[in-house]
Amino acid sequence: QTRARKDSRRRKVLVHRGPLGEGEEIFDRELLVLGKVGDRVKPGDTLAIQTRMCHNYSECRNHYDGPPFILPVIYQDDHFAIVNKPEGIVVFSHKHGGFGRNCVKSCLPWVLDPPKTGVMSVMRRPNPVHRIDRGTSGLLVVAKTKPAMTEISRMFKERSVKKTYTAIVNGDIQEPTETSITSNEAKNLGVCIGNDESNSEETSWQFIDEELDGQSAVTIWKPLRQWPLENARNDTVTLVELKPKTGRYHQLRRHMAWVSNCPLLGDKSYDGGGLARLLRDKGFYLCSNKVTLGHPYYNSPAGRKEWNAKKETILGKMEGDGNARITEEEDGTVLVHCEIDLPAKFSEF
Repeated sequence: QTRARKDSRRRKVLVHRGPLGEGEEIFDRELLVLGKVGDRVKPGDTLAIQTRMCHNYSECRNHYDGPPFILPVIYQDDHFAIVNKPEGIVVFSHKHGGFGRNCVKSCLPWVLDPPKTGVMSVMRRPNPVHRIDRGTSGLLVVAKTKPAMTEISRMFKERSVKKTYTAIVNGDIQEPTETSITSNEAKNLGVCIGNDESNSEETSWQFIDEELDGQSAVTIWKPLRQWPLENARNDTVTLVELKPKTGRYHQLRRHMAWVSNCPLLGDKSYDGGGLARLLRDKGFYLCSNKVTLGHPYYNSPAGRKEWNAKKETILGKMEGDGNARITEEEDGTVLVHCEIDLPAKFSEF
C-alpha cells in the first residue's frame, strides 16, 4: 500500500474543494471534506494532512471503559516508561494467540500519560521495547517516542541495559570453584553489582557461559538463602539472584535447569517432571526486579541542553523514591534505576 492510501484510511487526508485564495491560509469548513481512497481530486483543489496538535492515547482505547488489568507504572516521562508486568500476562498478543486485549501493549494507553505538547516524533501508542516470558513478572521498558524506541533497542542490542532477576530454584544448588568469580570480575563483565560489593573480593558469583541454540549465552548468579520444602530436590529450595549478560530465549530457565541442574521451582517446561509436578500450582518463580539503563533522550545531543537546565528539579523530584531514581555519572551519562519488591508468593516459604 502507498503512504497516501494508508494516511487516507487513517483519516489524516483533507481535501479543500477549490483554491484557498491568494494569500489565504485558512480553510473554509464548508468546502473541506475528509479524503477517502478512490476520491477524485480536481484541478484547483488543495490537499492537507491533519496533524495532532497534542498527544492523546484515547483513540487507542477503542470502546472499552477501562484497562484489561492492573499494570503498575514504576517510572515514566515524556520519552519512555518502565512498568511492572504481572505474572501470567503476555507482552504482545497476535491474531490467533487467544489472548485478545489481555496483553501489556493493549493496557499501556490506559496507564501511561501522553507526552507533553512539543515533544517530537511521538508514537501513536506506547510500545514495549523488549519481551519477558508470560510466566515471569517484573520490569518492562516501554517507549513513547520513535527516537526512544530506536535508542533503547540499540542499548539492548549492545547489552548495556543492566537487568537483575530473582528466582527460586528447585534443589540445593551447588557453587563449583572453577566457575566462581569475584564481585569486581562480575562488574567488569558489565552486569549491575551493588556499590557495597563492587570492590569486594569476598563476595562470590557463579559464571555460566553456555551456548543456547548455537548462540553465546552468559549468566551470572549467586545464591541468597535456602528453605526446606517437601517434594523438592534434596527437600530444599534456593533463592538466587541472576544477572543475564545476554538475552537468549528462556536463557535463565535453561541455564538453571541444564547447567546448574536446579530448574526454577514450578517451571513445567524444564523441571523434569516426577515430584516436581507437585510444585507447579503457582507457576514458576522468576521476577525481573531491577533494571538500570541510560536515558534515551537526556543522553542525546538534543536532550543534553534540556537536562542541564532541568536536572536539579528532576533529581530533586526523584529523591526518596525507593522504586525509581535518576543519577548522573561522573562522565555526564544520565542513568535511570528502577527496583521493585518481589511478588508476595516469594515470601510464602
